[in-house]
Amino acid sequence: MTKKEYVEKMANLIVNRVRFHAPIVYDDNIDFELLEVIGIDPSLPVFKYEKSLDNVMADAFLLAQKEVSFNLLTTTQPTCKKCKIDALKNYVYIRTEELGYSLLSTINALNINYKSGCEFNKEIEEDYIKVNDEIVNLNYQNYYLYKKASSNGVVYEIKEFLLNGKNFILNFTNLREEKQIATFEINVVLPRGYYHFKRENNAIKITSLTSGETAYFNFQSRNAKFSFSTISGVESSTHACINMKINISINGKAQKRFYFNYGENKYCFSSIRDSEDFFDISQKKMCEIFDLKVLSRDKSFDEEFNRSLPQKIWLSWLKMTTDEESEKKYLKLKNSVAKKVKNGWQISENFKGLKQVQIYENSGYRRVFIVEGNERYILSGKTKYLNFTNVTNEIFQKNNEIYLSFGS
Repeated sequence: MTKKEYVEKMANLIVNRVRFHAPIVYDDNIDFELLEVIGIDPSLPVFKYEKSLDNVMADAFLLAQKEVSFNLLTTTQPTCKKCKIDALKNYVYIRTEELGYSLLSTINALNINYKSGCEFNKEIEEDYIKVNDEIVNLNYQNYYLYKKASSNGVVYEIKEFLLNGKNFILNFTNLREEKQIATFEINVVLPRGYYHFKRENNAIKITSLTSGETAYFNFQSRNAKFSFSTISGVESSTHACINMKINISINGKAQKRFYFNYGENKYCFSSIRDSEDFFDISQKKMCEIFDLKVLSRDKSFDEEFNRSLPQKIWLSWLKMTTDEESEKKYLKLKNSVAKKVKNGWQISENFKGLKQVQIYENSGYRRVFIVEGNERYILSGKTKYLNFTNVTNEIFQKNNEIYLSFGS
């Protein structure tokens, strides 16, 4: 092996270490301010190299830093040329005896260059749900995902919805007389980064080591088993996740229900039935956001506005991202149909072929039928408002079906 080939091989190992390996944090007390004092950037990985930095390894680190950014800390006197040290980014040399207990424990906690298996699977897993080791693909309904199916005599129902994070309601029913065992696994992929995980009763506290932000995975199961890396063979990974597996024992003709949540807050319902109320609240919130439905002569417009765009936007929220293009288009199309004004709604009379508008108000949809006529009026029940086209809140409260004519 030539020197060049060796340098390239070592650089590749360093790059893989930075890209895939996250620190194994044993201590909650990380002194980020002390790291900054000695010149370590806390937002970047910390690569602790305890051997003497010679010319060959300096070349390898320089080559690696062309692809990835990281702190390089050495604790043994380097023997390489000074020009190579000057070329390294985020490089710090401190002898072990000069580190001090606080700094040493912090660096050891954040070090990504720890002993681990050199073979690992780089296939990065995505979010998934499994029942009896089989992937379950949930179907999109209006503002939630749902699946009902059976496996080995057990009927399962799964709902996933958004409210204070991602929520999952599971219902398992044993159709047989004898006891059945079902397995359930859920994998929730976290945004790319470095995390510390800590179990707190029925919750996993997730702390970002770089930003300090926290999140929680709340669960209601006694025998839950967790892992936190989407890459097999790596104990702690920059591709982090919450992976939970549970075995469910269900007596004959019995039923078991579970609830899980991944979000910013730590909480637990007093009863599993409360999760269904939580689901109803989530649906109401979504209807308040997507508060307009349209029926027109343009079927493609109706499909895009009523279903396609809201589905794209909601699914992006489910992935903890934002589809700005779809959101802007949705708002543009919405404003072409109707606008919310101070005391109600103003429906556009310039939208050609408009037949009906459904507006979500007071926990329900109110129908506004667009009719042809010579007069400008709103008809609500038996009351006719002449020369009036704005649908006010007062009119909405009187009737669920309203007729609107813009005149000829």
